Amino acid sequence: MNPVDFFRPDFAACRELFLQLGEGGDELIHAVNPAPGPDGLELSTEFLRLGPGDAERALILVSGTHGAEGFAGSAVQSAWLAKYTGKLPDNLAVVMVHGLNAFGFAHLRRVNENNVDLNRNFIDHEGAHPYNEGYAKIGAAMAARALDGSARTEADVALAALREEMGQMNVMRAIGGQYDAAEGMFYGGRVPVWSNRALREHLPRLLPNVKLAAYVDIHTGLGPSGHGSAMGYHHKDTADYDLAQKWWGAGMTATASKINHGKTGNGAIEALSPARVICLTLEFGTLPFSDVLAALRDEHALWWHGEGRDGTEIKAAMKSAFYRNEIEWKNSVIERGLQVADDSIQGLDVA
Repeated sequence: MNPVDFFRPDFAACRELFLQLGEGGDELIHAVNPAPGPDGLELSTEFLRLGPGDAERALILVSGTHGAEGFAGSAVQSAWLAKYTGKLPDNLAVVMVHGLNAFGFAHLRRVNENNVDLNRNFIDHEGAHPYNEGYAKIGAAMAARALDGSARTEADVALAALREEMGQMNVMRAIGGQYDAAEGMFYGGRVPVWSNRALREHLPRLLPNVKLAAYVDIHTGLGPSGHGSAMGYHHKDTADYDLAQKWWGAGMTATASKINHGKTGNGAIEALSPARVICLTLEFGTLPFSDVLAALRDEHALWWHGEGRDGTEIKAAMKSAFYRNEIEWKNSVIERGLQVADDSIQGLDVA
């Protein structure tokens, strides 16, 4: 297949292709999300293992953590399945997690059925939830309560002033997750949500003997268009960081944990303990940050305050912010995604 053919127009079509290409897998868990899909569509996350059930090493490749970002990750997963020959290094398995946030993927939302950002939800909810002072300052203006009119104009003016005052890095910290405004943006939730629980349940079922794993979560929306940035979870001057850099290259960044709490890989680390899990976010750029944020704000306002409004254009802009319908962009995503998958497998094989 041509690389562009691995991109499909919606969640249902992406899932259909993934399941078609994954028919030769060794074990499939079809985890049904009880939340409603568009027009009665059943929502599900697929957990597919290729390779032995007792494997001690594994690549875990995840798509759709941020819902509407799922098109790129799904395409990479399908492209890898299309070239899979049935052979892997001895004692190694590959697990595909397709559409972790199926609700957001199907509804073109970044968040899940509870308005929760999954990449902020994998924290210890028994302890105190982090307080994000930056979001407390900027959140009301960012999560505008109107799509247009004077109320929206006021929110836009206030947001522009706050962004100028705070600076880009502080704005990034402000959107790195908050746990107090349940109807706000970038909300991490107060309990483990369905997708969180599913990941923790099914990874150990598929990989009961794993001792070393590479966990790669594919995202879109940050960075230069089409460029796949390797963003590590681990702190510098640690053995895990050194191994991640060995696998994924010197250009990999170190953890941004001061900005972002609760990533999905933290759940994999805990669920597969005492295994060693080396985590990476593979982030593909799309549009400038200001355009991505504008699309997120409009979609958020539509969801909460747009009853009776035709949201076709807003949803199209939301999709375009995270998925570029351009041949060059698609080719870059597939090439880089397969490279990272292959590098992960080679690294695991010699570790």
